[in-house]
Amino acid sequence: ATPKSVCEGCQRVISDRFLLRLNDSLWHEQCVQCASCKEPLQTTCFYRDKKLYCKLDYEKLFAVKCAGCLEAIAPSELVMRAQKSVYHLRCFCCCVCERRLQKGDEFVLKEGQLLCKGDY
Repeated sequence: ATPKSVCEGCQRVISDRFLLRLNDSLWHEQCVQCASCKEPLQTTCFYRDKKLYCKLDYEKLFAVKCAGCLEAIAPSELVMRAQKSVYHLRCFCCCVCERRLQKGDEFVLKEGQLLCKGDY
């Protein structure tokens, strides 16, 4: 007897004519939907913690956000870091004079606001 295929999404046996393979797991066609918005995933999906997501929900839930503009930071973007905060290069600037801070500049992070040495 051949072993039964079990769906990663619903944990039930797949007896359908077609099944989908994602990474090393098997899925019913109807179980391939975003774990957040429940929309069917047609062409691409993002996989995290054994759940599938559409691009929009994946970015909303898991993307690193810039502490300056609160927008997502793409994995390929260069960033600046201050303690636990991450910034786009364009957002890493003094909140008073708006001068962009460069690597090596002295600054203070006070109540989530960046201040150059002069404005501090």
